[in-house]
Amino acid sequence: MSPPLFTNFDPDFNAFLTRTAASTDNIHWSVARNFLLDEGVGRERAQCYKKHGVMMGHGDAAAWRGKHTGYLQAEVSIQSDDFGPPDSVDPDEDTCPETFRFPRMPFSSLGDDLDAYLVRVEHIDTLARELVKRWNGAISESESCEKVLAWAKGALMNDPRASQDLDGLFKQFSKGRDLCPVFAGVWADVSDLFGDAPEGDVPGWADSLRDRLGLQHHDPKQPNDGIDVLVFRYPVHAVPRLSNPGDRQRPLVAPCVLDGDLSDAFLPSPRASDTGHTVDLAGARSCDGLTREILHPAMRLRAKYLFRVGAITRPVAPDVIGVQRGLHLSYLRELFHYSTYAQHTDGDLL
Repeated sequence: MSPPLFTNFDPDFNAFLTRTAASTDNIHWSVARNFLLDEGVGRERAQCYKKHGVMMGHGDAAAWRGKHTGYLQAEVSIQSDDFGPPDSVDPDEDTCPETFRFPRMPFSSLGDDLDAYLVRVEHIDTLARELVKRWNGAISESESCEKVLAWAKGALMNDPRASQDLDGLFKQFSKGRDLCPVFAGVWADVSDLFGDAPEGDVPGWADSLRDRLGLQHHDPKQPNDGIDVLVFRYPVHAVPRLSNPGDRQRPLVAPCVLDGDLSDAFLPSPRASDTGHTVDLAGARSCDGLTREILHPAMRLRAKYLFRVGAITRPVAPDVIGVQRGLHLSYLRELFHYSTYAQHTDGDLL
């Protein structure tokens, strides 16, 4: 089995990653370890990353972050037109994010099960800012949050006017946004948090869902600074398809280190996996308790896929990555019968 590409692709970049990864006191130590660990980065993507100058001249992690962001804007978070995300993606087109042009392996088998469900969480504040812009500042952001929240609750009560207003906002929100791939969880792995109706949901489900999906950035800091969120549950067949009309499969891929921001909460899965696995911020109970995650092409949100409205209230522990990273890696070793996985990057945690 060939070693992870970034361990030997560029000597200077490898030296920078090795220095940054050496101590958990360094900024982005876990991100650097991920680059040295990720078995899913293909040569085409690494060459493109290098072409954008990301592998040279790093004085510190901040400089790396800046160049990495430039790569994402050019090759992954590609700007869309005024019509929003397309209904299909063509991997041969330059407007297609590199994620789907050069996937880490053939598309995930989950893309064949069109009736399976995915789950994602959206911060209401993000949508509220769009509403403020839509109304040319005639409404404050706090008032906008209240309105979006009211529409969402109305939509869940099957109020057609609320659903219409919400869909109008989603349509506006999607226009002119970039085509950054969407991280989504596999519904089957988190469905135990929910009942048939909200009354049957597990207490504190919003915090638990945040933890299971590894959404470290959804951190209220203080318990009384709750974060209002919308939870969407949608079938795989709702995801944009491939442009080949004879191919029903949806392009779902396992994420790699080049698919998003330099995130301490991300951790790549072994090459043998056709999904990623989120780092549970509260600690998964076993290797069978890991939550699978995938990336899919950008798509417009729709009111009919809104599943729950909730509030995240529990702060994220400041040392969560240092605590949970070793546990997560040990579970991946067990799940994939891969006893040496991450030994060269995280032997100090295993």
